[in-house]
Amino acid sequence: MFDAFLTQNLPNLKEQQSLNIELITGDASFRKYYRVSALSQSYILMVSPPELVNNEPFIELNTLFNQGDFKVPSILAVDREHGYLLIEDLGSTHFADCLGQGKDTELYQQAIALLPQIATLPSSSAMKPYDAAFIDLELEIFNEWLVQNFCKIEMDVGAKKNWQQVKQQLINALEMQPKVTMHRDYHSRNLMLWNEQWAIIDYQDAVQGPLTYDLVSLTKDCYQVLPSALRSSLVKYGFTQYEKAGLTQGLSYSDFEMLYTLTGIQRHLKAAGIFCRLSLRDGKQGYLPHVLDTLNYVIEACKEVANAFPVLGYFAEWLQVSVKPQLEAKL
Repeated sequence: MFDAFLTQNLPNLKEQQSLNIELITGDASFRKYYRVSALSQSYILMVSPPELVNNEPFIELNTLFNQGDFKVPSILAVDREHGYLLIEDLGSTHFADCLGQGKDTELYQQAIALLPQIATLPSSSAMKPYDAAFIDLELEIFNEWLVQNFCKIEMDVGAKKNWQQVKQQLINALEMQPKVTMHRDYHSRNLMLWNEQWAIIDYQDAVQGPLTYDLVSLTKDCYQVLPSALRSSLVKYGFTQYEKAGLTQGLSYSDFEMLYTLTGIQRHLKAAGIFCRLSLRDGKQGYLPHVLDTLNYVIEACKEVANAFPVLGYFAEWLQVSVKPQLEAKL
C-alpha cells in the first residue's frame, strides 16, 4: 500500500525486491511504525492515517525540536494525503534498555540535563492550549475509563464532591507553575541511544505547560519504577538544572517539590485512565500491566501531601478502599 511512496522517496532505489519491510510496533495512538531496509540503509516508515490522526503537529514540532541542541529524527519525506512519513532510523536501543547496569544515576542525570533545553524552545502554533479546561478533560479520562468503564464503579455523592475538589486542586497546581515547552511524554521509551547521545522521539504532543511535568514523566515513569532515594536525588538534580537555566522564577526547592508531587498525581490519573481506554476501546492490552504501578504512584503522592491538602488524603483513601481492589480483581 505504501510501496510507491517508498520507491519514490528512497534514494537510488530501483527495484521493489530490494526492500525489506518489518513492522516494529504501534504506539498508544493509531500510528504504526515499520523499519524499511534498502541498499544497506534503514529508515523508519510511520503510517499515520490522516482521517484518524492530525499529522501536522508532528511535522511542525519536528522542525521546532530540531532547533534544540539535541538529536531528534529527521523527516525525510511526507505523503500528507495517505499519512506516510519516512523518518531517519535511530536504531532500536531505548533508554530503558540501558538501565540496570550500574549507571542508572548517571543515565538519568544525562536525560534530565536535556530538559532545560526542551523547556526553552519557543512556543508553536502546533501546540494545543494546556489550560484548565484541557487539564480537566485529561483528568476525566481516569473517571470515565478506569473508574466507570473498567472497574464499573459509580461515585456516590461524597466521592463526586471529593473528585471535583481534587481536580480543582490539581488544576491550580499545574496552572500556577512557570510555563515552559514540555515534551509531555518524556520517559524511558521515548529516548533513544544514537551515536553515544540521547535522541528524543514522540514529541508531537508538546505544549506550553508546567515546569515540573517532564521531570515527573521521567522520574515517575509508568514503565520504570525507581527506588525512592534515587528518585528524590534526581528531583533535586532536576531543580538545580532548571534553576541554573533561570526557569524556576524564584521557586524554593520545597515549593518545587510540592508542585512536582501534585503534577505527578494529575499525570498518573490521566495515564491510568488511558491504559484502560487502550484496553477497552482500542483492544491494546499491553499497557494494562502498568495500571497498578501508575495508580500506586497516585495513592503514594496523595498521602505525601495529605497534611497540606486534606482533599487528596480523602481521595487516596477512596482509591485504596474502593478502586484498587476492583482494579486488582480485573487485571
